[in-house]
Amino acid sequence: MASSGKPVPSPRAAARGPEAVNGRRGIAALLLDETPLTRECLSAGLSLRDPSLTMRTAASLDEAKAMLAGGPPPAVVLCNVVSLTPPNGSVLATLRDLAGAFGGTPLVILSDGEEDLPLEASRLGVRGCLPTSVGLAVAQEAVRLVAGGGTFFPSPFLHRLLPRREAMEDDPPMTSGGAALTARQRGVLQRLREGKSNRVIAQELGISENTAKVHVRGILRALGASNRAEAVRKAWQSAEPAGPQALSRDRSLERGRDRD
Repeated sequence: MASSGKPVPSPRAAARGPEAVNGRRGIAALLLDETPLTRECLSAGLSLRDPSLTMRTAASLDEAKAMLAGGPPPAVVLCNVVSLTPPNGSVLATLRDLAGAFGGTPLVILSDGEEDLPLEASRLGVRGCLPTSVGLAVAQEAVRLVAGGGTFFPSPFLHRLLPRREAMEDDPPMTSGGAALTARQRGVLQRLREGKSNRVIAQELGISENTAKVHVRGILRALGASNRAEAVRKAWQSAEPAGPQALSRDRSLERGRDRD
C-alpha cells in the first residue's frame, strides 16, 4: 500500500533540513490525520501558502512513528486528535495517549470546538491547540511559532483560564468511587444540582440540547446513577450531609427531569 507521506529526501538534503524560501527559515512538519480529505487539503494548503514549510503526512499513529524512526524528526507534529478517536471514544483519552508519543518533538493539535481539549492539552505539555475555525494564515503562523519554541492557544481559552481557576472551589467534589468527569461534564453536573433542564443547560453552556443530553447520560454512566437526583447525591454525598435543603434540591431535580 502506498504511503501517504511525501517522498523522503536524500540523506544529504535531510541532514541540511528544509531550505529557506524567500528569506523564511525552512521548517519540516508532520501532519497526522486519519481523515483523507482534511489531511490532504490542510497539507496542500499549508505547503502552497508557505513554500518554506515542508509538509509530510501520516494516516495513522503507527505510520507517523515509522516516519520519525526512519529519519530526522520534524520541527513540529500537527495532529487531528478527533480523527484518531474511535466511535464513542474519548477525545481526551486519545490526547493523553498521544501526548508522549513523539518524544521531544513539539505537538500541535487540531480542535473542533471541544472546550475541554485546550485545557487538558496545556496540562499535558502540548505546545499548541489550533481551532479548525481559523484560516490557513493563522495555521501557518501557529506552526512556525511552535516550531520556533513558542506556544499557541486560542485567545478564548486563555480568557477562560482565570475564571475557570477561580470557580474551581464551586466544582463538584471528586467522588469516593473515583469517577472521572471531564470539565464539561462537571459544568453540566453543577447545573443538574441547580435543577436546570437540558434546554437551560444547553443555553448556558452554548451547546445544543442533544449535546447536553449526551453529557447527562455520560455523567449518569460515570457515577453509576439511574437519574439526575442520584447522580448529584453521589457526587456531593461526601461534601454535605443529607437534610431538608438536600431533599428540596432532589425534588427540584426531579421536576427538571420532567421538563426535558
